[in-house]
Amino acid sequence: MKNKVLQDAFKWLFIGLLLCFGVSYVTSSSEEIFMAVFGIFNGLGIFIYLIAELVLAIVLAVRITKMSPSTAKALYLVYAALTGLSLTGVFLAYTASSIALVFLATSIIFGVFAIIGKKSNIDLTKFGLYLFAALIAIIIVTIINIFIGSDSLTMLLCIVGILVFAGYTAYDVQYALQKTDMLGENAGIYCAFQLFLDFINVFIKLLRLFGKRND
Repeated sequence: MKNKVLQDAFKWLFIGLLLCFGVSYVTSSSEEIFMAVFGIFNGLGIFIYLIAELVLAIVLAVRITKMSPSTAKALYLVYAALTGLSLTGVFLAYTASSIALVFLATSIIFGVFAIIGKKSNIDLTKFGLYLFAALIAIIIVTIINIFIGSDSLTMLLCIVGILVFAGYTAYDVQYALQKTDMLGENAGIYCAFQLFLDFINVFIKLLRLFGKRND
């Protein structure tokens, strides 16, 4: 049962990532598509998508285990597509080669910590509160840094963020395995959603550190 949850989770994670990066690539590859997608409502399209993405993330985080399986999967795919739209700027700002290399590096880090989460004999769910506290601290300092504009602080936030979301990867895998019965029939899609968030956040932070920008 538990192995099936992980198989289901990684299947939907793969589908979500494929959809996310596919949307980003297609939207960024054509000026006509880009303008059609983001030019709506007098250029406010990006803000509409970001707000929709945030609202949907909250809904999924709070309600995903209480939804019907079909609804949970449909909303997860919509969220992945919206994330792809918000990442369109990544494909425009960074070279394709650096995006590919960072994606590979993210996959390796993600895979290592997912294995740790599955194989570790340590109860990683006890660290959930600490990871959440670190995440809140990152958000607060990031907001402060918007006004300060410190490159050194940005780099530090990226490094800490990578560590936190790598930790969350191990935590989320183990949590899904331990709480399979509590999560019910949506355990797989719940785990996929959480791991999707972990992967994207590690990817973005690695790209900010090592990505090569287009001229």
